[in-house]
Amino acid sequence: MAARITLNLGGGAARGFAHIGAIRAIVENGIGIERIIGVSMGAICGAVYSFMPDVDFLEKRLKQLINFEAFKESVVGSWTANEGPVGKNIVRRAQKILTGTNILRRIFTATGVLTPADVYAVLHPFLPDVQISATEIPFATAAVNIRTGELRVFQGSDRLRSAVIASASMPMIFPPEKIDGEWYVDGGVLDKLGIETAARIGADRVIVVDVSDEKLPDKLPRSGFDVMLKTEEIASEHRRSIQLARAKVVVRPIKGNFHWADYSAAEAFMQMGYDATLDKMADIRNVATGRRVFSFLRQIVG
Repeated sequence: MAARITLNLGGGAARGFAHIGAIRAIVENGIGIERIIGVSMGAICGAVYSFMPDVDFLEKRLKQLINFEAFKESVVGSWTANEGPVGKNIVRRAQKILTGTNILRRIFTATGVLTPADVYAVLHPFLPDVQISATEIPFATAAVNIRTGELRVFQGSDRLRSAVIASASMPMIFPPEKIDGEWYVDGGVLDKLGIETAARIGADRVIVVDVSDEKLPDKLPRSGFDVMLKTEEIASEHRRSIQLARAKVVVRPIKGNFHWADYSAAEAFMQMGYDATLDKMADIRNVATGRRVFSFLRQIVG
């Protein structure tokens, strides 16, 4: 039996750079990837690698993205840069963020802090506008219909670029993405790790790369906006813990807590992903070769 896996790349914004290290470790150890399921930032990484299965190209492409002028000038790319040193006056820091990006106005008057033009400028140059079936490695992603609350899986004849942008459309930051007359937001709202998506499409031998923080930050929120974000983190953690019980092998690379937009830590995230995946390589190989299945059957028969 060939040593092959389905690789699930979960959401986590900047922490998603750990996916690059995870893929590198898997490829270097001769494990074949027969399918990739990506959600949110995992969808961006997964789409690029599925279309061009070269981990050096993936790393170069994602670094180009975060160094792209349109990205650095966007609210996502400039969020942590605007924060400055810890000791900097918090009022001046907040004023700089709000004045420079119109965050406050857009939170209450638009469907996202980023405009559709911002999304076009930042992501369109880095995602091919092809059918998902055109990828070298079969790929699937998911997003949530903001009208009905239903999870939709995108694959096959669906358009790659639109599906990935929909899956990565973090509520409040990205505007919803329109596909087939409906509006979609971040797949991580319901399926942060792509485990439900894998079940729907019948994927097996699933290895999950979960780039969530090591644990929920224990800091008290300082504003109503912070309370809203923290409660969503708590709900997301609850949904994630339920899903994890359905996974065969889970790689959790992130050590500590990191801001979702801390792209300055991209190199560190990649190394975390590489090291954590190597640590799990024996388990990954067992799943890839079906050894766990055979061991389970022997226990039943014997």
